[in-house]
Amino acid sequence: MQFAVVFFLNSAANFALGIVLSALLGPAEFGRYATVALAANTLAGAVFDWLRHSSLRFSGDHDERVRVASSLEASYLGAIALLFVGFGLVAASGVNFGLSSALLAMTPLLAVALNRVDYAGAQFRARGLERAFTAIYGLRQLLTFAFAVTVAYVTRDATATIVALAAASLIAAIAVSRPLRTPGAALRRVSGRKVVEFLVYAKPIVISLVIYQSIALINRQVALDHLGAVATGKLSLATDLGQRLFQAANTLPELLLFQYALERERSEGRAAAERQIGVNMIYALAVLAPLAGGYMAMAPTFEALVVPSAYRGDFARLTLLVAPGFLAYCTTLAAFHPVFQLERRTWPLTLAACVALATDLALLRFTDATATIDGLAAANAISLGVGFCIAAAMALRRRASRPRLRDVLAIAAATLVMAAAVRPLNTLHPAALAAAAAAIGGGGLYGAILLLFDVGGLRALAAGWLRDLRRGPQRADASNRV
Repeated sequence: MQFAVVFFLNSAANFALGIVLSALLGPAEFGRYATVALAANTLAGAVFDWLRHSSLRFSGDHDERVRVASSLEASYLGAIALLFVGFGLVAASGVNFGLSSALLAMTPLLAVALNRVDYAGAQFRARGLERAFTAIYGLRQLLTFAFAVTVAYVTRDATATIVALAAASLIAAIAVSRPLRTPGAALRRVSGRKVVEFLVYAKPIVISLVIYQSIALINRQVALDHLGAVATGKLSLATDLGQRLFQAANTLPELLLFQYALERERSEGRAAAERQIGVNMIYALAVLAPLAGGYMAMAPTFEALVVPSAYRGDFARLTLLVAPGFLAYCTTLAAFHPVFQLERRTWPLTLAACVALATDLALLRFTDATATIDGLAAANAISLGVGFCIAAAMALRRRASRPRLRDVLAIAAATLVMAAAVRPLNTLHPAALAAAAAAIGGGGLYGAILLLFDVGGLRALAAGWLRDLRRGPQRADASNRV
């Protein structure tokens, strides 16, 4: 659970960082900063994420830890060399993607810096090192806010802010590197077979995630080329904040529910795990659907509460366009990815992502989506929705893993009722009061409807939680009497 809490707090800190930097840099410089940051994350995913996924899967193997660690580190060094050689060739070709030479040069360095922390964190998770995991992410966030925010405040420059962001991640990775070391690991212990095993295991998952990231990157690059840095900044803030909010909410379903399904497979067999996957789909949707409904319904209040004035108006309008796409994307990750991972047949993930990318490119080519940031936001959301539909069609073919239709309809109805009930609260002032009223009133109404229809066996879970809660004080009273 500590790993999930740290992930959630890290996502929340990234969300806050985006708001602060957007206010300090202004739309134009923030547009450049956000484009480079997204490009760096996409590069990191393409070049390094297969090692991060392999770390999670194989680093916990005590019998082969030295061979695994040696092979991972050698692969990591090789990936860094490949990345910089590739970027050298791009720079020599004269292509700059509308960025300055300094920003272009910082992109691969930022990719290495950001991923090194995530790669180390994956190994700490696999080895159960909670303190090291907490330390590396906590230190990175402290240094990021200390360095990047200060530099952005002083310079108001995207390039300097990117340098500070990269430095913060590199320092954190170096400072908390000691628990990462494996005694006996060396280049002579590298196993070519292990490297191939890493690639085969993680390739389809990584490719699909990189393709989804590429959709947003392509649309942002189109905005930068056709609409300018200011428009790109406004589009970037709406997409970045929305994505981080949904990813933060998706932390628990994505990290914990699949692990529970794997535990059931080990203890009760494949059939039990497949049934659990179906229940997990309901839990994931029950978390993400009200977030999307509430986020869209209360977009004006959210905008007034946290969004810098230079982005207002555009932000609330764009939120209505991008939120359904993020709901589709995160539901795909939390609900459908586990079906294919359980079967160890992950090619459908790549197929769904490719269809989503093709949809986005078709919209950019054959419609007027490139004329406005609204069109680009809509194209992104539609593409993610198409990917969701493809993944759902393939994941739900197995009857055992299908969620109950009654539960899905109840969640959809509860979300619509909740959104309709809280929307009038946008007229309340101050905005903090409206947000609190929406969270309490809307959340209570949504939860009551789920309990009424016993979605995912929620009534039994709530009853068990209440029993445990009552037993706690009873045990304490008995202990005091003794």
